[in-house]
Amino acid sequence: MDIICIDDHFTSEQIAEIPNRPIKDKLYSVRDVVKSANGIGLLLNEIENPHTGWTVRNGMKFTFEPNFNIRRFADLNHMPLSYEMVKDVVKIGA
Repeated sequence: MDIICIDDHFTSEQIAEIPNRPIKDKLYSVRDVVKSANGIGLLLNEIENPHTGWTVRNGMKFTFEPNFNIRRFADLNHMPLSYEMVKDVVKIGA
């Protein structure tokens, strides 16, 4: 699924932690959809980042690739994305 970045504003903390970020008005394609602490996140085919984040599940520590909130993107008609629009494109990661 092709999408367009509509928000490329990041905090200085995010910039320090995420070396590769989407750029406003650039076209991307969805690689994966993940649940995050901030809602639904997207991983993009055109952007990869080192696994710098971590979370604890069932007493085990896992690292993960930073993802980008779905609100940062729109479809090719510039309509905001929703989970319903991307859920069938890729499988939601746990």
